Amino acid sequence: RDALPGLIQALGHELGRFEDYTAQPVPSRAACLRGVEEADAYLLLLGSFYGTPLADTGKAPTEEEFAVAKRRGIPILSFRQDRSSPEPAQAEFISRVEDYRTGLYRASYRTVSDLLIAVAKALGEVANAPTPLSWLPLTQPVAVPWDAFRGRGQIRFGTTLDVHVIPLAGTSLSAIALTSLPNRLARVGRDNDLFSEDRALDLGIDEDAAHAFSRSDGRLPFAGLRVGRRGTVSVAAQMPSDTLGVILDATDIAARIALALRIPSDLNLATGDGTIAVALHGLGMVAEGSAADLGRRSMASLAGFGGKSESALVEPSDQIPLESLGHGRQEIATEMATRLILRFRQTRR
Repeated sequence: RDALPGLIQALGHELGRFEDYTAQPVPSRAACLRGVEEADAYLLLLGSFYGTPLADTGKAPTEEEFAVAKRRGIPILSFRQDRSSPEPAQAEFISRVEDYRTGLYRASYRTVSDLLIAVAKALGEVANAPTPLSWLPLTQPVAVPWDAFRGRGQIRFGTTLDVHVIPLAGTSLSAIALTSLPNRLARVGRDNDLFSEDRALDLGIDEDAAHAFSRSDGRLPFAGLRVGRRGTVSVAAQMPSDTLGVILDATDIAARIALALRIPSDLNLATGDGTIAVALHGLGMVAEGSAADLGRRSMASLAGFGGKSESALVEPSDQIPLESLGHGRQEIATEMATRLILRFRQTRR
């Protein structure tokens, strides 16, 4: 216990122990439990002694702290001392901590050196764990560049799927930064299969954005990538179609959105929280079905096509950690694809 503070602080973490608390206008018990309430992780050392049970709960202070950490769901790093002979109350507590159904997996140690190595490894795993994906309601409206690819003749026909990743931290790219982006956009787009290696690209910048896109010429589909000055990354790709139009398949759309989300993750132009908007533009000949049927259909009901609107827009409504575009990409894509399908159905009414 005395060997750990130096290690924990050297690893860049703040430590809270009972003996480290200064005078406070609350009971020691309340101060310790509040420390656990505010902690990011709880480190539990299991030796031979349980401690003095408190009169009102029958639990020792350590078990009370453990209960708070477990209730909060924070990481609990448990280490049991080998060769110890736990007193009966401690043996029962250890049994509860290590219960096969509801307890924790714990590491063991014999020497102080063993403990230091094990704690350093465990804290590293906690610090490097991905941020859990959480959907929090937006607190204010967010502007979306819905027409990012509509000008300059980029898209002349067909149906496009647009994905916009919008940072909320007030990112602002300088004109110099924008000037250096087009070639990078081309490379990232090719690496993520948005553009084929042999496809000629239109690269450029203006005061508000940098872009890379391939023009649709009737034979090859359109694809585009745009980064705005505020850090918004917009990805667009023309949907495959046959003579009867586009088939809207939730699984296929989710896969396409997931592919698009790899690009802002790779560009890594913004950190913090962000929000996502998706759209389908050009709904003249779009019907729901299985993507596997594309090119194999011989007939379709004209009533299944399109709708009253030319676009189906999923406005941003939630904020998420931008780093979750890595580990949480598929979950995000599935959620946005589901919302897009529902919005498309509304356009048909």
